[in-house]
Amino acid sequence: MKMKHPARPSWLLMLAVLMLHVGVASAQLHVVSKVVSKKTGEALPLASVYVDGEKNTISNMEGEFAIEVESTDVLRISYVGYKTVRIPATSVGRKVALEAEDHTLDEVVVHSAEYYVDKVRSKQRSEFRKWKWERYQFFYRQTTFTDNKCTTFLESFFSGLSAIQVREIVLLTGRYWTVASSLTTNPLNYYTFALVPVADSNFEEGEQLVPLIGFYKRYYHVECQGLSDGERDMYVLHFVPKNMEQWSVECDLYVDAETFQLLRYKGFGHKDNVENIVRGERHVVPVDYFFEVNYMQENGFTEVQSVHFDVSFQDFGRKYHTSGLLFNVGKRFASGKNKLGFSDNLLREISKKGYDPKFWRENEIVKRTPVEEEVIELVESDNLFGVYGN
Repeated sequence: MKMKHPARPSWLLMLAVLMLHVGVASAQLHVVSKVVSKKTGEALPLASVYVDGEKNTISNMEGEFAIEVESTDVLRISYVGYKTVRIPATSVGRKVALEAEDHTLDEVVVHSAEYYVDKVRSKQRSEFRKWKWERYQFFYRQTTFTDNKCTTFLESFFSGLSAIQVREIVLLTGRYWTVASSLTTNPLNYYTFALVPVADSNFEEGEQLVPLIGFYKRYYHVECQGLSDGERDMYVLHFVPKNMEQWSVECDLYVDAETFQLLRYKGFGHKDNVENIVRGERHVVPVDYFFEVNYMQENGFTEVQSVHFDVSFQDFGRKYHTSGLLFNVGKRFASGKNKLGFSDNLLREISKKGYDPKFWRENEIVKRTPVEEEVIELVESDNLFGVYGN
């Protein structure tokens, strides 16, 4: 008696099974989560979420992020002063809690603060000379509130030199909405607050009294503290201006204790101002502002990864607050021409580029906050991008 063998699958069935496995292996995921401190539960804004040079983002000011990845990808999530975690894309939950080990390491600080500042200046000056012409693209988002009401929303892409500090930016494309009011602040050049320098172009004494210029000891008191996040030792250099009546910054520089590369630059600006337009008249108004710059070494040198700033002032009895975010997106988009100057009208330049709704639907880049989402929904529903609202 002959035994019957099971029927062999046809080549079509085998191909279908193979395609199914391939599809599963490369399925796309839309990952949404929030980066928080494991100890306190507080949101960690501007945390780095990295897969590769084309797939990366940062958390927004509420610690939230969204990213499109493959199911086989592994996300590396990091924040200065916290342990870096690596999580398979399929295992990312609603929150990612990072553990801080910010205990002091006073024993590693064996020299004067000036010794460490000079080491950092030497390292960054060397990198700047070698990499200063490297150009990458940046995503920029800005909101302005007048008396707690959103009066301007702007998103754009810039091309700019990225080594150590962002400079020589070129507008690639953008969109905006702003309320047409005689008492609305003029958002022409707030983006310049995102270009906050840490040194001048030659690391010598320049017009701006920032930390890594030559003769910094004339202008700043400096203290040094050693820290560890459990994986990396670092120094925190604290700069306090000797004269608070002139333009300067009070800040902390976080640097790698082994390489002396910059990790973070964070502080407050003193004695700065903005031009505010009220009933057609320009007012020069003093401002207080906060800034935070984060750095990365993904491309072999220290370059700006992200910048956040907040600018606040009062004029004609109204309170104004502008917040901006700049994020290095690599070389995903085409480069443009015509460097954007300090006094250029950013809205006019954006209007010249035209508005492509499809492009912006596909390029959120950094997850929007609920307030920003609300503005987007309102403006898009009334087709008001690129024009003055009511």
